[in-house]
Amino acid sequence: MRKTNLIRAVLLPILILIAFNATSATADRQPIAEALRWVRSSPRQAVQYDYIMTARVRLLFFWAGKDDVGGGYIRRAVSDSDPHQEFFQVLFGSDPEKAPRAINRWGAGTEVAWHKDPVSPSTANHEDVLASAFFGFMKGSKGKSASEMQEELKKEKEQGLHSFTGILSRVDRANAISLVVPLQSDTDFNLHQYATAEPLMFENLGNSSRPLRTLQDASRCPRSEAFLGTIAEMMEAALDAQPAPLSRCYVYDAQENMLTVESIAPVAKLAVQLHGPNNTTLLDTVQENLLQLDFVSTSKLTGKQSYFSILCGTKGDLRGVPVQIRYQPNWWFQVILNLRPSKTSEPPSTVALR
Repeated sequence: MRKTNLIRAVLLPILILIAFNATSATADRQPIAEALRWVRSSPRQAVQYDYIMTARVRLLFFWAGKDDVGGGYIRRAVSDSDPHQEFFQVLFGSDPEKAPRAINRWGAGTEVAWHKDPVSPSTANHEDVLASAFFGFMKGSKGKSASEMQEELKKEKEQGLHSFTGILSRVDRANAISLVVPLQSDTDFNLHQYATAEPLMFENLGNSSRPLRTLQDASRCPRSEAFLGTIAEMMEAALDAQPAPLSRCYVYDAQENMLTVESIAPVAKLAVQLHGPNNTTLLDTVQENLLQLDFVSTSKLTGKQSYFSILCGTKGDLRGVPVQIRYQPNWWFQVILNLRPSKTSEPPSTVALR
């Protein structure tokens, strides 16, 4: 009897501790597992806007560029099954069949916002967002110059192994949690193969035991809206004639950031001419009645800043639609995305997300 009691006295606390730790680990990962379910349950239908990419490289005293080196899309929708659920989806990158030296760099994101009240893309109230989830998938580069990027490409080709990064995060007004995982593949997936690569990253995220990053600071940004939803909110504010500067905080990768529209300027006309191989004309158009919004995103932790500009339509079917996006991640490289006009005069098509 005494031996039995001794075993119980020693083993029970250990077993309880093990059980508690196992339960805690599971509980800690429940929000991230829920976020994965959200981003995987995208609606079947979305309004899609397609873009043509121009890349420019600084050569000492001037910029040299090439049109149609890639592209992508922006999609926006409300869930067919839940009118409280709003979706944003973006995919942008270079096309190795068109880009100089077959550069393959792209990024994709799916963002889900849960609203307190039912929404439509044209009537969403961004102040009533209770929680959001974000899934990002990137074939990026750590190169700080064109030569460093070329060296990365050379090593990838020699090793036959290609690196991708995925991030999954969830934010509500009290907590923020994120998970970042790598994906090594012998296939160098490009933006046209995203539908094939995406399930592999979902599987990696779902099976990962990597530590989670959390943010539970009571003084942190109280908003639950993520990055893409915050951009949409600020564009709507500018269209409603609110003056610059406009600022909103948001949380990304369980870290607080501040997004600011530093300036807002009307653009009466924007002429765009893009050319393909053999000087063929890809796009020759003039967009009218636009607003140019100059954004800067600032990390609260590091102070690092990222700048980009969006020229959006102000009337008709293009009201609130980015017509041109400009992004310069470093001193020597710039990307310009121009809206590809619909082949007909009808509004942009509704397409399947998955």
